[in-house]
Amino acid sequence: MARIVIADDSPTLRRIVTSVLTKEGHEVVAVEDGIGAVQAAFKEQPDAVVLDVQMPRVSGFIAARLLKDDWQTADIPVIMLTSLDAASDRYWAGQAGVDRYLTKDFEAPELAGTIEEVLLASSASRGGRARITPDTLDLSEEDVLSRVCDLLDRKLFESSVAQSVMAIAATASGLEASVAALLGVLQRFVGYDLAAVMLGAEKSAYLAVGQPTARSHYDEFLTAAVDGLSSYGGQQLDVTGLDVRVAQAGGELVDDPDELTGGVEMATFLSMPLRGHGGTVVGVLALSSAVKQAFGETALSTLKLIEGPAAIVIDNARLASSH
Repeated sequence: MARIVIADDSPTLRRIVTSVLTKEGHEVVAVEDGIGAVQAAFKEQPDAVVLDVQMPRVSGFIAARLLKDDWQTADIPVIMLTSLDAASDRYWAGQAGVDRYLTKDFEAPELAGTIEEVLLASSASRGGRARITPDTLDLSEEDVLSRVCDLLDRKLFESSVAQSVMAIAATASGLEASVAALLGVLQRFVGYDLAAVMLGAEKSAYLAVGQPTARSHYDEFLTAAVDGLSSYGGQQLDVTGLDVRVAQAGGELVDDPDELTGGVEMATFLSMPLRGHGGTVVGVLALSSAVKQAFGETALSTLKLIEGPAAIVIDNARLASSH
């Protein structure tokens, strides 16, 4: 027997679905909207959730996103049961993390079979082991709505970051301008002392100085970025053989450490491969700071968003410049 949460603003549909599932031996928790679905999922820790799309206050799409976005409920299968059947609706359900999509002209065996499918798939993903459920959580309506706002804010931010990177292809002319635009986007969203795009085949590095930075920090950063490119691309490079172009993007390289108010040495470094067309590593994106642990969870999440679009933009500009 499984515990199933169903959410639908139609009392008739709730009765029908409850009847079908209880006859299959399941325990049903029925609620009438998306807020109730989220509350019930966190409180009951069910084995599956069945959602309508068009519900008051919070839609099924948003409820599904909230559940799939939180580690406490992310592995609970979600079934969309709706009268909507356009391709765009099914696409949006997939984007929300929905596991199965049914329309309301379903037959009882179809619903029962779908529930059985997602329960078996969920069990198989755990290797047949029982699901480890976190402590139950009582969420108020205000708590749920606050989570909705946080989710929408984050999705808007993610969209803004991706659009800013992809816009480079339309606004920047040439490889150097494209790299400069990308490093400018990074400075707005992440912040850094030094940042560079290093390209293997071209043996070149385009570097931006975001904050006044010691020359010793610069030397250490350049060596680390070359090592990163060599490890990702399997191509051994030497710093002395690089064509390095430095832009003063709000900072400058300082020879006298006494002129700096912050740290002198590189304290934080990270790099990520730029995989162009076909997945080939064409270069690396590298960042550094004189502050320890300068790039926190938010910065890393933003860089993960930027990584894919940035690689394609740079690879396209690189290929165009070679013709």
